[in-house]
Amino acid sequence: MAGGALRWLALSGLGGDPYAALLLVNTAASGVLGWLQAAVRGGRWVRRDAADLIGAGFCGTLSTWSALAVRLGDDLLDGSVARAVAWGGASIAAGVSAAWAGARLQRGRGAAPPAVGPEASA
Repeated sequence: MAGGALRWLALSGLGGDPYAALLLVNTAASGVLGWLQAAVRGGRWVRRDAADLIGAGFCGTLSTWSALAVRLGDDLLDGSVARAVAWGGASIAAGVSAAWAGARLQRGRGAAPPAVGPEASA
């Protein structure tokens, strides 16, 4: 519920620019998810079930990639291809960057996460 309330505040409080609001909430949710996943993977204070609850509950209600998809689809149907590509690309880049930054912030809080893959056995 908290994520939905924050999303509503962002969508109603950014001067009526839905793209800016969608970029903000989707980027914030991606950053929190990156932070949570790094915490779980690193064996830190976040239990897997708590991370799932926060991820699906808070981040799931905060983000709204489906609303972005509808707006981008409407832009494409209206012939605003450049706008759709620009906002879609910016949203993807911001989301991936925020998830990466969130993970880096979490990893910086303590010891490095355990090695995974072929290098773990070396």
